[in-house]
Amino acid sequence: MFNGSEEGHDNFLSFHDIRELLFARESESVIIDCYVNTYLFRPREENPDIFWNFRYLGAVLKGYVQSCRDDKSKKEHFEYAFRKLDHAPNEFDLIFSPMHVGTNHWALLVIHIKEKEFHMYDSLRSKHRADIPQYELKRYLKGKHIDADKWPLRYPDPCPQQGSGDDCGIFTYKYMECLARRDIQDLPFSQDDMPLVRAKMTLHFIKAYFNGQERS
Repeated sequence: MFNGSEEGHDNFLSFHDIRELLFARESESVIIDCYVNTYLFRPREENPDIFWNFRYLGAVLKGYVQSCRDDKSKKEHFEYAFRKLDHAPNEFDLIFSPMHVGTNHWALLVIHIKEKEFHMYDSLRSKHRADIPQYELKRYLKGKHIDADKWPLRYPDPCPQQGSGDDCGIFTYKYMECLARRDIQDLPFSQDDMPLVRAKMTLHFIKAYFNGQERS
């Protein structure tokens, strides 16, 4: 198991996960969570000037529509998600929340606290997404003293689009990687970059695994 190889984060990846990542299978939430924790937060701690003040809710909105049947369960779901933040939501510039929408698709919801907007980055933008919990999220933020009732939901450009059915999770991570850094303009990647991105992510996890073995 790939287990806690980066200090301060909980990471659980099996070699099955790594193999699926390398050979262009669909990416599960564990891969997105682990890569953000080990590849975005560590550089931000070391070089805070080149990063926005961002936080990550984790891929906790997966299955949101299926799991929340009433107002109580919706509130509990958001409480669980926002519990991952170490400060109040209004203290950040950006809050990232990967979402599992439709039947089998990852997209990225970005809460722009300073700009007072929600941004949706979707690598299959041509499809209508009716299951984005925008209303419920606004109501939850109001309970945290953030009046988001009039915040618009935008679909920014540029937004690179996928050509393969299995790359939505990788696109979701790349959106976060680019948006988190002050020194990256636009979103400079495309479908053609996905094999290299997968290979780099796989190499990162393998190195982290063996580094963890050496320390144990």
